[in-house]
Amino acid sequence: MQPEPQADAVAVQALSTGGTAFSASVPEIAVDPSNSQRVAIIWRDLAMTRPGEPAGERGMSCHLSLSEDGGRSFTTRKLEWNMPDTPVCNSPYVDIGPDGELLMGATLAGVLPQNAPEGEHAAGRVVMRLSTDWGASWSPISSGIATGDEERFEANPTVPAEATHVPWDGGRGVIDASSGAIILSGGYPAPPGEDLRSQRFYTVSPDRGQSWGPIRAFGAPGWPQRWDGHYVVAHGVLAFSYLAEAVPVEGAKCLCVVFASSPDGGATVERHLVAQVDFFDRLVHYPPIAAHPARKGAYVLALATDKLGYPSVRVTSDGGKSWREMGGLVAPDGVVRSSRPALAYAPDGTLALLWRGYHADGSYDMYMAASTDGERFGAARRILEASSLVPEELTKDYSSGGDFISSLGAGTDAFHAAWTGWREGEAGQVLYARVPLAQLLPER
Repeated sequence: MQPEPQADAVAVQALSTGGTAFSASVPEIAVDPSNSQRVAIIWRDLAMTRPGEPAGERGMSCHLSLSEDGGRSFTTRKLEWNMPDTPVCNSPYVDIGPDGELLMGATLAGVLPQNAPEGEHAAGRVVMRLSTDWGASWSPISSGIATGDEERFEANPTVPAEATHVPWDGGRGVIDASSGAIILSGGYPAPPGEDLRSQRFYTVSPDRGQSWGPIRAFGAPGWPQRWDGHYVVAHGVLAFSYLAEAVPVEGAKCLCVVFASSPDGGATVERHLVAQVDFFDRLVHYPPIAAHPARKGAYVLALATDKLGYPSVRVTSDGGKSWREMGGLVAPDGVVRSSRPALAYAPDGTLALLWRGYHADGSYDMYMAASTDGERFGAARRILEASSLVPEELTKDYSSGGDFISSLGAGTDAFHAAWTGWREGEAGQVLYARVPLAQLLPER
């Protein structure tokens, strides 16, 4: 018998158990704001029997893991969508509303036949479902952004027409706690170097998925998007970040990080330059942002870097007009670059940062640090003693190439982290850590 872990110890467990047969990644976490014991984590896996083949042909499925004891144990179910034209499930997302309502969804996509004409795209859609009984039952599937929705796009000269035909990749969804509105997002994933440019779109439902408004783009004239973005809703304000190829700011040389906010679901948007960057690690849902739970207009944003062993973290208290860099972070021993940052505020305003720290040999560890004042972080904490290393023969396979994000959530007494770890003898699996605040802030 193994001894029970201490109540205040960091506890790590695998949510996916695919061994060598399945690889899992892209987790997202949500914590019930009305009951911190309820934690939801959604993730995707794919078969490892045919590495190198297109991801859509490898049985990609999504899974939902639910906890009612603060992340100490989970029950996991495979999600069944029963939509024959879009059997592939990818980029799943989860959120929890102020009354405990559980929102989940994903990008569902079709599979093109091998003899499909060049330039043809599979069908796809960003879908959602709601549960008011913690997953015992679900509302009908609602599609917010899909193939064939071209007429719903708000006119925007910065958006390539091609992007409106494939606007559903990288699905995301959040609940506006103030109004109950649901905001879904999808994107067009143009590879780096292409003239078409990646785009991210969003649409708002005021009635829990019964109807949807226009589809709007993150970018705008003067602020064209170049790469993916991330968004949150807090205090009745939609806020999003993205990478732009130009900004109307004298002297700016882009790529540029842009922060935008809207008090009316995107009808009016205010954009601001955060920083100029030359590295983004081709991450999606990036750069991550989080909103302070008690201070309207206060946000934090994290940037990966190939020059330091920790992310650059910027904060604003005036809705994005001005930004300052937080201090206190130090590169952990042997870490040469950072990637996959994630951010979360606890209800009391304590901020936590999660990131992947890479070593010179390509292996990586997961680290966390916290701040109580929004100015400086405390010491970084390594979450798991065993490092991860992707096997050389899989570095270009989708099992590792599609591992885009880490995720972080917060309750009243602990932070909740999820990421893909590559342990010896296994394919990549979704790992979860419950990290008590006392482990990150021992002085409290």
